Order: sequence, then structure tokens, then C-alpha cells
Amino acid sequence: MSKLTRFLTVAAILGCLGGGAYAAWVFRDRLSGGPKSERPERAEYDQFVSRFGGDEPAVRDELNYLVATASAQLAGSDRSKADALTRECLDPNVLLDIEHVRTFLGPAGPAYHFVNNTHRDKIRAIAGDNPSPERVLAVRKALYALGEEFSLIRQTPTWSVKIDVLEKGAEVPKLPFIDLLRSGQTFLPFGKHPVLREDPRVPTFAGPDGELLVQLERFFNTPQARAALPPTKFPKLYVDGRIPPIPTNLFDYQKELEAGVAAEMPILLPVAPPDPDGVNNLNEVYGHLERFFTAVVRFEVK
Repeated sequence: MSKLTRFLTVAAILGCLGGGAYAAWVFRDRLSGGPKSERPERAEYDQFVSRFGGDEPAVRDELNYLVATASAQLAGSDRSKADALTRECLDPNVLLDIEHVRTFLGPAGPAYHFVNNTHRDKIRAIAGDNPSPERVLAVRKALYALGEEFSLIRQTPTWSVKIDVLEKGAEVPKLPFIDLLRSGQTFLPFGKHPVLREDPRVPTFAGPDGELLVQLERFFNTPQARAALPPTKFPKLYVDGRIPPIPTNLFDYQKELEAGVAAEMPILLPVAPPDPDGVNNLNEVYGHLERFFTAVVRFEVK
């Protein structure tokens, strides 16, 4: 039996066992007439992996994520290749076929290589023009933590509030903080919430990092947010008429925020003394917003 026949037989057996695609990947060099000559970029790629701990599968996985989610303008052929990437990349050569990946490899890949101008401007306001690799990773981890808290108020609510039947002609009372909390599920579909990496190791920003900041800014400038946080009452939050993506100076208005929530509680629990269960339920509802505000205030790049 020839070598080629033996390899074809093994590949066929693996295919019968459900591993046909994997077998084709494993044996492709041998089936095509022997090992390919190593491409020049592969040595640079191996050095790149070594600089970030030597765990090639982990680095490959993150590079796959970075280019698949890139918001940067890619060449037409690069974009089609990036769009064709699967969640798991088994072969680094698939990534090295993408010019945008190849031009990133080197001693210190550009921090903003994978993001577009809009995302870069948002991230740069936090990270600076030329952040060190350590700072890039620290910012990405901090953004992940904030994004996780933001996602909690983006999901379909597990709570509901109601106002007792009003007298005829009475105005519907305003509940700006409840309305702000509720708007988290409506200002954008939850499916659009960006997925960030919890523990990045490649020091460059990803498209989802910038998209999180874009969505945070959009959330803080909805009509509901402006009603709950009006510029007349919260002037320090506004920069050029808008609230930035991460208004950490919310801390300066802790008393105002507490007073605003306290003013809404009697509207929702008009009976005196209020039902203890009702108080607990409302505290839990407002706790979602308090937890998110706390994450914003405590946003810190360590």
C-alpha cells in the first residue's frame, strides 16, 4: 500500500468517526505532496506568540477575535476573509492570510490597529494617544468589568412596578429613575450588546471595546437619562452638552441621586406605613441602577 493510500485510508476512517473535517486539516500537507515551505510571516508570528507568554492557541484565539470583530476599515479581500472566520481558528495561517493581521505583528503592534476612528476617539479619551501595552490591557479589563454591569440593565427585566389607579384628571407621576432603568432594555436590542474579553493578553484594542463606549454614551444621552440627570441639576456630568460614556463624576451627586430615588418610592408605595415586602422589592429594583452607577463611578484603570 502506498503512503498516499495509507493516509487516505486513515482520513476516511476519521471521517466515518465524525472527524472528517479535522482529518482533512491534519493531513492536508501530506496529501498535497509533502510539507509546505514555511511562510516568512510565520517566524514573525512565532516571535509574537513568544512575547505574550508562548501559549500559541490562546494568542491565536485572541487574534481571531480581534480581526473578526474589527471595526477598522479593512481591504475588501481582508473583510471577506475576516467575515468568513469561525469562532475557533485551528490554523494560524488562516489569520496570516489576512493582511491586516500580518501588518499588526511586530515588537509592539499599534494599540488602535483594529478599531475605526469613532472607536479610537472614545478609547483614546481613556487610554491616551500612545498607551503602553500594560495600560492597554488594564483598560480592556476595566472595560470588560463595566460592560458586565451594563449588560445587567440591558436584559429583559425580571421586575415590574405599577402605580395605583389615579383619580380622574390626575397627572401621571414622573418616575425618571425607574424610566431610566427600564430604558436599558429598549434603547438598543440586547443582542447588540458587545462581547468583550475578560482576560486579554494581546495589547491592542478590539472593536467591541470601542462599541461599548459608543453604547454607553448613547444610553446616557437618551431622553430618559436627560430626564433623570438634567443638566440644570447635574451640570458637571455634561461636556459640550452631552454626558460622556463614563461619567465617573456621578460620585459628586450621590445625595441628589439618593433624593431622586427617595422621591419616587412614596409614589410606588403610597400606603403608610408601606408594606415591608413592597419596600424590599423596590429596593431590589432600584438596586440594579445603583449597582450600575457604582460601577461607573468606580471605573478605574489599574
